[in-house]
Amino acid sequence: MNSKRFSTLVLAAGKGSRMKSSLPKVLHKACGRSLLEHVLAVAEAAGATNHYVVVGHGRELVLEELGRSRRTFVEVWQKEQKGTGHAALMALPLLRQEDDLLLIVNGDGPLLTPESIQAILAAHGKYDLTLGVMELENPTGYGRVLAGKSGALQKIVEEKEASDKERKVRLVNGGLYVVSRRFLVEALPKLKASGKTGEIYLTDIVAYGVAKKKKLQSFRLDAEELLGVNDFSQLAAAEAVLRKRLCQGWMRDGVRVEVPEALWAEMSVACEPGVVLGPGVVLKGLTRLGAGVVVEAGAVLIDAQVEAGAVVKAYSHLEGAVVRKGAQVGPFARLRPGADIGPEARIGNFVEIKNASLGKGSKVNHLSYVGDAEIGQGVNIGCGFVACNYDGVNKHKTFIKDDAFVGSSVNAVAPITIGKGAYVATGSTINRDVPEGALAIARSKQENKEGYAARLRSRMQSKKGK
Repeated sequence: MNSKRFSTLVLAAGKGSRMKSSLPKVLHKACGRSLLEHVLAVAEAAGATNHYVVVGHGRELVLEELGRSRRTFVEVWQKEQKGTGHAALMALPLLRQEDDLLLIVNGDGPLLTPESIQAILAAHGKYDLTLGVMELENPTGYGRVLAGKSGALQKIVEEKEASDKERKVRLVNGGLYVVSRRFLVEALPKLKASGKTGEIYLTDIVAYGVAKKKKLQSFRLDAEELLGVNDFSQLAAAEAVLRKRLCQGWMRDGVRVEVPEALWAEMSVACEPGVVLGPGVVLKGLTRLGAGVVVEAGAVLIDAQVEAGAVVKAYSHLEGAVVRKGAQVGPFARLRPGADIGPEARIGNFVEIKNASLGKGSKVNHLSYVGDAEIGQGVNIGCGFVACNYDGVNKHKTFIKDDAFVGSSVNAVAPITIGKGAYVATGSTINRDVPEGALAIARSKQENKEGYAARLRSRMQSKKGK
């Protein structure tokens, strides 16, 4: 970690009209994290001691997002958006005494890495300003960096201010500045508003520094890291880069990703070594996968905890659920919030579990709904079971004790308890507690009418079409 102390000034006041969205540009998400949160997280990882965030458009929404992140920051309110230089000027009175060195970044650049920040800080030395630059084949939309024959910085020209000759320059401003507080305090109040736009450009501090013979330098960075997001096409491209980095990191750490380009994962997800992820898997939120977990094709996990050795079979959907060691879920199972599947338990196809726990080794293998229930150990629940938990007003609980056997097509009308070792016959609707070790049968009496089937069909045919 670089030992140089620095603070971050994030320019996040812009509207981002090219996205044609009411949501502030910096709040659009890539890999589950807002663009602004990406920038702050990277700066913090590089060693930033303080964060200053310039807000303007969508101020309340931006502050709400920052509040959810629980990250310490100082708000800089740019009530009128008069350009990036004006935004930085608004921050000057709020800087703390220890803020001698500032990293100024845009809030829409999620691809910068801690290593690059540390590299530009190390190169800064005793310069007054170090500008992060990149070279692009197509520089459209970026401020052009003009340099003298020796390579010394002369000025930055915004595209809308540039001449035809200047627009052909491929070295562009990456929107990343390492600058001393002393130089900012001197330069920012002296910057003039553009005659064309009325904005004060932060880029003009380069021309000011040249005129005052300050020590300025450029520092080339990988263009990928400095690319900003101005529309949804660029957002998708940035997200693809972030997913690739995340996937590569997991694979280096012992996670097998069978089809990396088909994995959709968010930055907040964690995987232990030995995890296997099939094609088309989606991992979101605070999902945690233990050692040796297998997640098969098409499964979606949101805020799910899956312990070591468990298997989530294809096309299952888990949200806010816990799957314990060695358990198996799916295929085509749905675990809703509050589902807690015990060690070595089995949840099969087209089974839905909601706010219910299953003990060790219990099984619900086919076409069943278990909601608001506590299922003990070694319980077998047959096909077509329904925990009837809702009476139209209130939810009620079903308790099934250890080693009970529940046959197919059973309705358990809650609140109800099925005792330890009890047996519930297939086709029963149970609305009273079943004692420990008892057999419960709740069926209507079957009646067979010999020869009646043909008469019934004839009657039905005669009414057809009437």
